[in-house]
Amino acid sequence: MSALGEELLRRLRTAYALRPDDFVSLQAYLRSRSPFEVLVATVLSQNTTDKAALEALNDLSRIMPITPDSLYRAGVKVIAKAIKRAGMYRVKAHYLWRISKTVMENSGGGFDAMLRGDPREVRERIMALPGVGNKTVDVLLTVLGILERVPIDTHVYRVAVRIGLIKAGMRYEEAHELLARVFAEGSRHEAHLLLITHGRKTCRARKPRCEVCVLTDLCRYYAGRGRGV
Repeated sequence: MSALGEELLRRLRTAYALRPDDFVSLQAYLRSRSPFEVLVATVLSQNTTDKAALEALNDLSRIMPITPDSLYRAGVKVIAKAIKRAGMYRVKAHYLWRISKTVMENSGGGFDAMLRGDPREVRERIMALPGVGNKTVDVLLTVLGILERVPIDTHVYRVAVRIGLIKAGMRYEEAHELLARVFAEGSRHEAHLLLITHGRKTCRARKPRCEVCVLTDLCRYYAGRGRGV
């Protein structure tokens, strides 16, 4: 890990206490240990808050087991009705049904089978599922401990750009390679969670709370504000 990465983690650890309830994918794993439920939770979290995604996940789990077979048999309309609180629920319902269909057809209903083998091949395999992009697959595999990455969501991206770890407009894989140099294996999942928390609570998209930020002396955005940029 770089010296900057160590310092960033040290300061963010002092500023925030991580709570599993704040991260729907982590919460899904801790309560079920089901890789498929983690995937469903992560899809539900796309373009919405973790709070709304967790509410939708709970609503879904009340009416059916969260398994490929159950979602496939339930159909899109039933899934959509259950996950309304997640936002974009019709699109997500189609994704979840198509994911379940693909798993049923290609893995005999066993999602766990798709997670076996070389981690990078597993990543490509899961990325081929409907509605699964770079961030979604990285959250899934990092939470499961299969492939440690630094998943880049909007909060991580914004904080990393403002600090100067990555450049605005950079492609996902390019940005990830830079973040992987800053945060070593063994710390990347924690870094992901801490950067999200920092983005939610302090380094907000609008009206960032620079006056209470623990990273101002390391932040290019803050330095630019001082110059009127």
